[in-house]
Amino acid sequence: MLKENWRLISRLERAGDFALICLSFVAAYYGRYSLVFWNEKYNLGLPLFGEELAPLKDYALILVLSLLFFMVVLSLLGAYASMRLTSPIKLLSIGLASSAVVFLLLAATLFILKVEVSRSFIALFCLLVGLLLTLERYIVLAILRYFRRRGRNFRNVIVCGGGEQSARLLEEISSRKELGIRVRAVGVFGPTELSFSPLIKGKESIEKAIRDGAIDEVIFADVAQYMKEAESFLVACAEQGIETTVVADLFSVGVVKSGLSYFGGMPLIHFETPPGDRWELSIKRGSDIAISIILLTLLLPILALIAILVRVTSGGPVLFKQKRVGLNGRIFSLYKFRTMEKDAEEKLHLLADKNEMDGPVFKMKNDPRVTRLGKYLRKFSLDELPQLWNVLRGDMSLVGPRPPVPGEVSMYERKDRRRLSMRPGLTCTWQVSGRNAVKRFEDWVKMDLEYIDNWSLGRDFLLLLKTLPVVLSGKGQ
Repeated sequence: MLKENWRLISRLERAGDFALICLSFVAAYYGRYSLVFWNEKYNLGLPLFGEELAPLKDYALILVLSLLFFMVVLSLLGAYASMRLTSPIKLLSIGLASSAVVFLLLAATLFILKVEVSRSFIALFCLLVGLLLTLERYIVLAILRYFRRRGRNFRNVIVCGGGEQSARLLEEISSRKELGIRVRAVGVFGPTELSFSPLIKGKESIEKAIRDGAIDEVIFADVAQYMKEAESFLVACAEQGIETTVVADLFSVGVVKSGLSYFGGMPLIHFETPPGDRWELSIKRGSDIAISIILLTLLLPILALIAILVRVTSGGPVLFKQKRVGLNGRIFSLYKFRTMEKDAEEKLHLLADKNEMDGPVFKMKNDPRVTRLGKYLRKFSLDELPQLWNVLRGDMSLVGPRPPVPGEVSMYERKDRRRLSMRPGLTCTWQVSGRNAVKRFEDWVKMDLEYIDNWSLGRDFLLLLKTLPVVLSGKGQ
């Protein structure tokens, strides 16, 4: 499933939570004076010990502790995970539970530090936070479901099964458009009474649909009827970096990370390969957007100059546009400054025997199709600058496996497709290792999978730092 949107929303929710906690703190401080007034006026008997509070600035320590405690507790309670299937009751339980835990933590900490503070103020503050956090998430969920009903932020899935569980699951998905789930096909391994189009039968046909359909997730139902086939497909999806979900807790696969959730009354087990659904990926995407905007703005004069030189020296189009394969097999248009002759694509077959790369990739150091200006652009990777637009659009990232062309992907072995499980990038381990020094496609894939399996924000930062001297020295060609 596509979870990048939720990761971004989760980041925004953290910022929103920060603001709501601060707002609740101020509201509780001044609101307690109102409670004291009404308590005395109507003799309500509320346990509001102490009529006067210290100046608001003296409570700074409590606010800092509260922000720290709430962020940790909310994360532990799963408040920042995807809530596509979450009910309003669960939202309320998370909000109130977090408030109760933080109240106890604050009370214990202030007692240890021997800080005198009104308990009624702390209780009112925590209660306000719990209610506002619940309201915030309910509004966000309602807005997301509104757009999902209209076909936005959807996820492509294939349901494998063919029995009663599959029928129930399909009916539930169909009746809940707000979940943003699109069933692209139903795969079956034997006789079935399901009437769904398209209905794919047989292992090979299902594998082809998964490979060619830009599928984000495969959901397995009625697993007890085809346990061996399901286990085989779980491994196949894991090798390609495609998330899988199993209806009912029947078994687990040790080669991938698993997690449990519920769809209605049915338990679901999720299997995903690294990097999985990590909150750091939303920071990665936010950094991509910010840095690409800054670079496109600063490099605008250079981009314009290169465009003029390309047009003047070789005529024809300035940009070279090519179809590439992105996240989970999505096709997008990649942009580069044109460094080859205008008919370079038509001449590729004439150079097939000159390929210096082992595997389904064409690489040639002294390609005769490259123009004189193109050699310099390639030497310093200046031809790649228009791909900052691809990064801004979300087709690519600053760091990630280089995007292949569809023809290359069609020759991939199944295990090679897992390099498509992460958004492609402008630079990667292969790029900084000396592109032409790597001759075997197997080594290239190994580098990409090692990057995916051990991905972190720190590693991305180091790769970006390593890229700068490689590009400036012209050694990355």
